[in-house]
This record gives sequence, C-alpha cells and structure tokens, in this order.
Amino acid sequence: MTHNLLKTIKIFCIIYAGALLLSWIIQIYFPTSDKPNRYQEAQVIVDNGKRIDHQFLYLANSESDQSIILLPDLFGGQEFLLPLARMLDDSLNVIIPEYPQVTTNNVSVSHSVQSRARFIDSLVDSLNLENVHLLGHGYGGLIAIDLVSDSTQTQYQSLVLLSSYGPQELQFLGNHIINRSLYSTLYPVVTVFKYLVPHMGWYYEQPVDFNFANTLIALDQRPVRDQLQRIEIPVHILQPIKDRYVSLSIAEEIHRLVPHSSLFLADGDHLTTRKTPGVWNQQIIDFVNIVHDGMAIGRDEAIISRLEASQEPFDADKFATIGGWTLIIILFLLALISLISEDLACIAGGLLVASGIIDFWFAVLGACIGVLGADVILYFLGKWIGNPILQWIPFRWFIKEEDIVRAEQMYRMRGVEIIFATRFLPGTRLPVYLVSGMIRVKFSFFLLYFVISMMIWAPLLVGISALIGQPMISYMATYQEYALWLIPIILGTIYLAIKGIIMVSTPNGRRKIVVKYHRFREKYLGK
Repeated sequence: MTHNLLKTIKIFCIIYAGALLLSWIIQIYFPTSDKPNRYQEAQVIVDNGKRIDHQFLYLANSESDQSIILLPDLFGGQEFLLPLARMLDDSLNVIIPEYPQVTTNNVSVSHSVQSRARFIDSLVDSLNLENVHLLGHGYGGLIAIDLVSDSTQTQYQSLVLLSSYGPQELQFLGNHIINRSLYSTLYPVVTVFKYLVPHMGWYYEQPVDFNFANTLIALDQRPVRDQLQRIEIPVHILQPIKDRYVSLSIAEEIHRLVPHSSLFLADGDHLTTRKTPGVWNQQIIDFVNIVHDGMAIGRDEAIISRLEASQEPFDADKFATIGGWTLIIILFLLALISLISEDLACIAGGLLVASGIIDFWFAVLGACIGVLGADVILYFLGKWIGNPILQWIPFRWFIKEEDIVRAEQMYRMRGVEIIFATRFLPGTRLPVYLVSGMIRVKFSFFLLYFVISMMIWAPLLVGISALIGQPMISYMATYQEYALWLIPIILGTIYLAIKGIIMVSTPNGRRKIVVKYHRFREKYLGK
C-alpha cells in the first residue's frame, strides 16, 4: 500500500512539473495580447505631475450634447457594460473608462478610489465635456459617489448607481480592518495561481490578478456614508433583486442616505446588466431626460421625513446577518484558517460573531469544516503511509519519533480519553491523529469520539472568543487606524489564556510551570 502510494505521488509530481513547464512555454512564446476594441480611444492626462495614458471606450452620438460616463466594476470591466452602452448610444455620447495602472513611464499609480476619481476628473477636463451624467456599476459606484460628493464639481448633472457598492457596514465583513486583512490574503493566492499553477495563460483572461488584489487592499469605504449624505444632484438607484454580489440591502441603505434619490428594482440578477440591458436602458434615458429638462429634484427639494431618516445612525438590527455567497466565502476562509491553526479559526469566528457579521452556529460550522477535513486527512496519512511520513517536510519539522512512540503507548491505554484531551490541548493533535492512523484505529471509532469532542470544543472556544472580543470590537470601531495591530494581540491573548488555563489544570502542566519558575530564578535572580 505504502509503495503504491509513493509511486502514485511521484507520477503526479512528474505530470504536474510537465504541465507547469508547458504552461510557462505557452506564456513566454505565445503571450496573450489584448485585441483593441473598435471603440477604443486614449487621452493623456496629468495627475500630480505624472503623465498617464488613460484608455477608454467612446461611443459617439453626433446628435446629442449629453454625455454619460459608465464606471465599470472590477469583475467584467468595460466589456460587461458594453451591451448597455450600445443601447444608450442611441440617445447619448457614452464613455467607458479603464482604471489606469501605470504612468507613461511605467510607474505604478495609486489604486485608491480617490485617485481613480481624480483620473476621471482629469479625463473629463481633457475631453472638454459638459453636461456629464455618471453611472457607477459595482465598484465603479464608489468612484462616482466620490466625484459627485464634491459640490464644486458642477460638470456632473446626475448620478445613476447600478448594483453599486455602498457604506462599509454592509460590505463583506462590515469592518475596514477585517476586510483589508482578508483581502491581503489574495496576494499569496494570486502569486501561486500565476506562477505555480499550469493555467496555460488563463490567468491573463480572468479578473482576479494583482491589479484586482491591489484595488481591494486600497479600498476604503469608511467615508462613503458621509459622501452620500453630501450629494446634492439628482440620484437614481437601479438594483436587480436577485443580485448575489451586491445585496438589495445596500441599495436600500443608499436610498435612505440620499433622501432625494429614486429607487428602481428589477426582477433579475447580477448578469442582467450584460445579458438583458434593456431592463435598465429606458430607466437611464428617462432619468437623464428628466434631469436635462430640470424636472428632477435635488437634496434641497427632498421630503422632510426622508431628510430626517437620512440623518439617523446606521442600525445593524434592521439588517439580517450576511448570507448567500458572502457567507459561503466566510465559512471557506474560516475553514482555511483552521488548516493553519484550529484554535485561531475558532477565535476568528468568535470575533465575527461579536461584530454581528455572522451567526454563532455559522462560525462554529466554518471552523468545524476545516478541523474535520484537516484531522481526518492526518488520520489517513498515518494509515496509508505510516512511519515514513516522519521523514517528509513539514512533518519532520514538528514531530519527533519519540513523540509518536509516546502517543502510541498512551493511545493503547486510554484511547477515548486521548481523543478528548487532544482536542483541548493545542500542539498534541498532529502526532496523536497520525498515530491513530498508523496503529490502524478503527475509523468509525476515531470519527465518533473526534466529532463528539469537537462539538464540545468548537462552540466553547467560539463562545468565549465572542464574549471577550465584543469590547475590543467596539474599541476597534472607534480607533480603526490602530486595530490592525490590536487583532493579533487579541487573538494571541485569548490563545495564551486558554493554553495557560489548561496547563494549570493538569499535574504535568503544573510541574512544567514550577520547573520553568525555578530555572528563571536561577538564571536571572541567582537563587
């Protein structure tokens, strides 16, 4: 069994290396080249003394003096909005800009929303556009909001938000620092995907690349709420009801914060904009015509009751905890964290519960999925490969042969107790679960007591973390600039506290504490 498994692994490695080599040959000798769109144009703009070649699609209408700029989302980009642009072209001049990444000297530029809003301003000025209407789709909505929140920008006549991002509280995990920390994990993912996966050039055809990662890490939605409350020009909000990427609650909250805005809901999903743009076309044309005729209302003409409602603070209790794809992604992330540290996965889940982002049992579920997967894999590694696994990296870094012998002796005497004990003793699980497989413990026996112990341990640790984490989350909301340093401290403190309690509660742990204390006295106090 062991010989056949090792042979299979060697064959897999040879196939993988060959596929990776072929992928690199394809990328080097047959590089992907972007075919220029027939609407493609470019304009050199200057930002802070840097020259930038700003690419954009331009669909001209010689009979109209009205222009609309469609600001695209990160997913799909310009091409996603092109079907809608071709419909709007019957009545308006349409521009779909790209988001510049480098200057003409190939120097990287900022990926922040504020910088990209400046680029759009410069493009509008360089093209001498007047009577400009803005449409922001997804991420592009944040750029549009930034542009029109400045009352001095009089060239913008109206704003349409289509499946737009909005206030921070409703975006992904609802907290800037937590979001940014998770977004930063895209760097290693993108790096592995680009360089270590035989993608045969597909990396360059999909949106999740280094530009995508840089954009999300630079994303700061904390000012959005104040920006929305400063908008004076007419606003029309378009939202497909079944959009899985931008929830209906975001559109409703934007509608509340902009008291003079109108809201139109359509029975569709995120792909409606690309596949059936006619759903939105007439809405946009009618709105632009109303604005052009001076019939649309601004903030000064908003209903008093809506003005008062727009000033009320955000109330998380009015919104359900997250669900859909966002919840699935969070559960997946918790499962990934558990592959690194099962205890930290539960602590992270507890902090999310304390923030009101996910429900308690979803946090437990996310941690348990990763724990179950990782530890069952350890069991079968021990069963299929046996002692040779101790020579493999990274196992040989963490496990000594004497640890295995000791664990095996303890397991034969008190198997059930060992399974329970290791669940509450960080650092003991790896050798014990490998030994379970090596000595051929019946899998049903192992799984039964493993699941029972996990069902006690995971809710307990998530619950403790949620209770301890709540005051710190409140502090973090006030002092978000410092929270990036506080999160590791919170996690470390909870982890050390739990580990210390466990040590004190066992005779062996107390002996270790006494020994360390005497050594400290001898070394530093001379006693």
